[in-house]
Amino acid sequence: MHIGFYAPLKAPDHPAPSGDRALAQLMWRVFEHTGHRVSLMSRFRSLDIQGDPKQQRQLAKNAGIESRRLSGKLLTATAGERPDLWFSYHLYHKAPDWIGPSVATRLGIPYVVAEASYAPSQENGPWDIGLRQTAKALSHARGVLSLNPRDLKCIQGLLNPDAHQLLLKPFLVDAFPADRSHRERRAKLAKHYGLAVDQPWLIAVAMMRLGDKSRSYSMLAQSLSLIEDLPWQIILVGDGPARTEIEKAFASVAQQRVCFCGQLDPVATADLLTAADLFTWPAINEAFGMAILEAHRHGLPVVAGYTDGVASLVNDGQTGLLTRPPEPVVCASAIRKLLEDPDLRRRMALSARDKFLEQHDFDAAASRIQQFLLQVRP
Repeated sequence: MHIGFYAPLKAPDHPAPSGDRALAQLMWRVFEHTGHRVSLMSRFRSLDIQGDPKQQRQLAKNAGIESRRLSGKLLTATAGERPDLWFSYHLYHKAPDWIGPSVATRLGIPYVVAEASYAPSQENGPWDIGLRQTAKALSHARGVLSLNPRDLKCIQGLLNPDAHQLLLKPFLVDAFPADRSHRERRAKLAKHYGLAVDQPWLIAVAMMRLGDKSRSYSMLAQSLSLIEDLPWQIILVGDGPARTEIEKAFASVAQQRVCFCGQLDPVATADLLTAADLFTWPAINEAFGMAILEAHRHGLPVVAGYTDGVASLVNDGQTGLLTRPPEPVVCASAIRKLLEDPDLRRRMALSARDKFLEQHDFDAAASRIQQFLLQVRP
């Protein structure tokens, strides 16, 4: 099958790394792994981060031009160049899909979406235009793939009764299997990053953006300032426009405890995850958090803020601890519990790795997605 791929928020080859881009790339990889040909249909971004109706109307106008261009190009292309199915990854009120439903209808091919969400609380709000378009797109979908159980309830009334649905747990390729028995690498990493090899290493991996990311970093800093009576160091992997603000937030923590690593490549990040002792992240308004899943892939227990998506990754009390309400003192208490109990931490580490292998395996996910696509386009 030839799949036309589109991501209205961020194309899979966008230069800025993020969990959203990583998941788009992962979906692309699934399609190729199961024998499909995949083509990027457009790099048009429909994102309006400010909630500006004027900007949304302009985006809709520009998207219409792009849609007509694509339709004309594909309608006159050879049969082999036209996609058999249109796949749009991640559409919501801030980044609706203005292109996919129109082009798929004109080509007469199935329109399939993944990671679609609908927030009724945004009705008649600053993103109402994008919200209405998301509802319209969902009504056109012949197939809907969801990774976050939180999204399911709100989209049901918008779907065609004949639409196929698949709820799938987030997944990753096991490209960096955990090998926590080879701890000699820890000494090399300690020397390279200026860490104390004999203290517990906490780690967080996230882009440094304004909004929920910077709020999560700020809460993490506040939480850590409450447990400075214990030995630990925190490794922060990530960079972005909010780095200066985040560094200021961590000024409340003794600076010898904090290691800002900046943005690292996947291999360097994997080395730190394997060598660390505990992943911690407040996860404010997090859909689920691919970095949390990466931590489990490396056999790392997690302390994270509760959301429905995060709870689909972390088994509270077994592979980590979920904290709520989202308050620094609650987060600090959970981190303290695992720092003071190394045996519990080790048991959770083993359970985290087992859970990843049992529930988040790439091949199993690829097989289910393939069956789903065959249902949508027999």
